Amino acid sequence: MLPIDPAGRPEYPPVAPGDTVDRLGGRDVPDPYRALEDADAPATREWSAGQRRLFDRLRDGWPAVGAFRAAMTRLTAFEHLTSPQLAGGLAFFTVRGPADEHPSLAVADPSGSRRILFDPHRHDPTGRTVLGGWTPDPTGALVAVQSAEGGAEEYTLRVLEVATGRTVDGPITGCPYGNVAWSGGPDAFYHVRGGPGGDGARLFLHRIGEHPADDIEVPGAAAPADRPADGAADRPEHAHEHEHDAADGPAPELDVLLGADGRLLVAATADGLSSGNHVRIADLSLGTPEKPDWRPLTALDGGWSSPWPATDGLLYVLTDLDADRGRILVLDPAAPERPRTLVPQHEHEVLESFAVLDDPALPVPLLLVLRSAGGHGRITRHDLRTGEPLGTLPLPGTGVVTDLTFRQGGHEAWFSYSDPTTPETVHHYDARRGTTGVWRAPGTPDIPAVLVSELRCASPDGTEVTVLLTRPADRPTGPLPTVLQGYGAFGEPQVADYYAAALAWAGLGGQFAVARVRGGGEHGEGWHRAGMREHKQNGVDDFLAAARALHDRGLCPPGGLGAFGQSAGGLLVGAAMTRCPGLFAAVAATAAPLDMARYELTGYGPYWTDEFGTREDPEELGWLLGYSPYHHVAADTAYPAVLLTAFEDDARVDPLHARKMCAALQRATSSGRPVLLRQEAGVGHGARARTGRLAYFADVLAFQAEYLGLSVRSSGT
Repeated sequence: MLPIDPAGRPEYPPVAPGDTVDRLGGRDVPDPYRALEDADAPATREWSAGQRRLFDRLRDGWPAVGAFRAAMTRLTAFEHLTSPQLAGGLAFFTVRGPADEHPSLAVADPSGSRRILFDPHRHDPTGRTVLGGWTPDPTGALVAVQSAEGGAEEYTLRVLEVATGRTVDGPITGCPYGNVAWSGGPDAFYHVRGGPGGDGARLFLHRIGEHPADDIEVPGAAAPADRPADGAADRPEHAHEHEHDAADGPAPELDVLLGADGRLLVAATADGLSSGNHVRIADLSLGTPEKPDWRPLTALDGGWSSPWPATDGLLYVLTDLDADRGRILVLDPAAPERPRTLVPQHEHEVLESFAVLDDPALPVPLLLVLRSAGGHGRITRHDLRTGEPLGTLPLPGTGVVTDLTFRQGGHEAWFSYSDPTTPETVHHYDARRGTTGVWRAPGTPDIPAVLVSELRCASPDGTEVTVLLTRPADRPTGPLPTVLQGYGAFGEPQVADYYAAALAWAGLGGQFAVARVRGGGEHGEGWHRAGMREHKQNGVDDFLAAARALHDRGLCPPGGLGAFGQSAGGLLVGAAMTRCPGLFAAVAATAAPLDMARYELTGYGPYWTDEFGTREDPEELGWLLGYSPYHHVAADTAYPAVLLTAFEDDARVDPLHARKMCAALQRATSSGRPVLLRQEAGVGHGARARTGRLAYFADVLAFQAEYLGLSVRSSGT
């Protein structure tokens, strides 16, 4: 416990609440710790320094930090590969070795011999640079590589010569994470620049060897369109938020791709992370590369659509338009107003992605369809011409399938498989031979003996909620100190994949639980919509129902339940804690938006109004204030132990949320349990170095162990 002052409160760095009150939507909204929004104010810096000293002092007394650090290190000590992209007979993929800080870009020839093309650590020995997107040109001679420094959301684009690995073009700065579309060869490519503020995302044509200042802006690709009234599916591959002036609304996001024959150019614009998108196409054989004749595919408006131009000249589209769980359409660019359904919506499985295998030597051109049900993946084979089912690809188990890739005009596909005890492993499917097998084995880390199961419970409105449980194999029943994690936003599913933090906790004697609450994508877009905007409270109700079920069914002891959430998951657990503080003994929230009356004023908040609502509308402000954790902190309440983590270079969620929530809780709590602020410099919201990631998880798990009463087993993992 912390030192106790004569008033019975822990001794925290002092900060006096102010009297700031905003008048919003006809109501008064107090903001007593507004002063902490200014990170550079001397008083804020002094207060933050005191919070660092406090956290360090307490963390040094947690005996489990070293054990969890060692466990996480062992559980991540394997080579991680991604599914390859094929170009010119070469395979391009990312690889992270057992001790590497960041993934690198590698290339392999048909014999399997591989070499590293771009190593972020070699490029920047400080460890602050991470690899972003990468796209080889169709001949395999050049590859466009994106990298970002220090957690930045803007990327720098360089072009590498594959034969030598040397940089031959660039850098091009100010690029959002996104596609590069090579124009049929190694001479030129389309790319996107801008996005945060200003004029928004814009499409450029860059010719190799020319200065980026001379790039030609391609008009018409990102012209804004009317936003659909209701949100549509958020696909992970599009989840790259962009900051923009709140007065103007968020800048549209732009993705671009070009068919392998260099003819059909496709641009997809999204006005918000949870809104639908708008697709335009241009036949470059009828115009010029600099000024394409764009045609909007209005038949796709109202949904989120991911198109693919195939070698047969047709456009294949995964869409949730009129299909919450997704369907595949095919349309002729010459008559795009009449798409036909090739693969209809499944009764309960969510369509995640597809692959077109149209090698002329195949007896039947194939369509591979990746679906998931409750986070478990399945790949089916279909006749590309009719959509008729032809069978299912064998998988190692009932885990998660991701990263489905293929070569245009080819007969091969690759995908990643993982489950709670199997690290991501890339598999290869050969349609000519009809075989499926491991493409590259990652090696086997030291995995503890665990039991994985699912718990089902009912939310207050009767909705069934599933909770994934991981616990020691020798403790199949009975109460164990339990960490409950959730997310519940942006249609992002919680899946049964390989999760080192869950294995480390279970391997050291506890139970790790993951609640699949509304707002996620486990059951399609309807499940997402049921937990967004005015329905956000449903996700909180689901999480609380899962917490109560763990208690009621004797799976965790009294005082032995913790909550954990990251980003929007941190908002979820913060809302659950302020609503039912006595249900949890410890709560950890990382990089979370917590002041929902002001979330859209900083970072990438303006891009999330489709998901949460806006303070500018009185009704929507009411939704936000109904669960906003910062506004539900009540004086003289016995709050659990709380660990708030903020990344100081986070461009998506400003650290001000954690500072203000920390100050409010420290003043309000009467439990004597600590409220701590973990601050990390030089780190952003997304990818980061392995060492820092391991240290972060070790701290979070050791905090939970300290206040949930988990006695770390000496045998460990």
